[in-house]
Amino acid sequence: MLKISNNSLNGIVLGQKKADFDDVTLNDPSYSLEFDRKHKIQSDSQLITVSSSGSCNEFSLDGKIINFFNLEKFLEEEDPLIEISDEENYFYVFPQYNLLLYVDSKDKVFLQVLIYDESIRDLYENTSKKYSDFQKSKLKDSTPVYDKLIFVPYKAIGDFEFNCSLTDIIKKYDISENVISKAKNIIEINNFVLRFDNEKLTEVSIFHDKAVRLSIYYNEIEISSKKGLAELLSQYDVIERTKSKYLFKELGLVVEKDLSEFRFFEE
Repeated sequence: MLKISNNSLNGIVLGQKKADFDDVTLNDPSYSLEFDRKHKIQSDSQLITVSSSGSCNEFSLDGKIINFFNLEKFLEEEDPLIEISDEENYFYVFPQYNLLLYVDSKDKVFLQVLIYDESIRDLYENTSKKYSDFQKSKLKDSTPVYDKLIFVPYKAIGDFEFNCSLTDIIKKYDISENVISKAKNIIEINNFVLRFDNEKLTEVSIFHDKAVRLSIYYNEIEISSKKGLAELLSQYDVIERTKSKYLFKELGLVVEKDLSEFRFFEE
């Protein structure tokens, strides 16, 4: 297991001169060592980063085991800087530990564990987004143009599950300032309007506009398209509510005929 403590990884200490290392350590395939280039004599170069060459599923940080059972709690407590790679993996930088983690959340492995020297802190801490800010913006980031939302009748639409609590939603997305003062059981954010009754989510409305185009799917049918709506009308009983709306009672769904609004409700 990798052990990080006092600016060292498995006993390899940052700041040491290259001359202080034997050939076994320098050529060990388990680690990647990087030395500065400030010195004319190569042996005087100092170690500025040390990292694992292979992936792992846990490591020790100052005696505390970090793995995927407690990673989320660790991230919430330490609030690192975050960046997303082209492969959609996560870089987490912990300035308080001079530590970088490259994480594959899907396969639950640490692709890289790296510690860096104070002298190159700026190279690793130049990202502006904190983990807490990233979590707060998740809702906005999860609804870009042509994003795909999955509808499960009477259960969920996208990440919103019916009967989840108002408190949990406000805390998760930090959107308490968006609670409408005249109707405190309603939250509005982006193209979503969430309604709560008895502190439980009972209704989600989605409004389409030209700036944001959300694709909504039910049973692999894109119900947010004209073709998909026509297919839905051919398969399910429908009640026309006013001249502009369709009610699919079996699905818990109301659709504007021009596809400008979708309303989903719990059973």
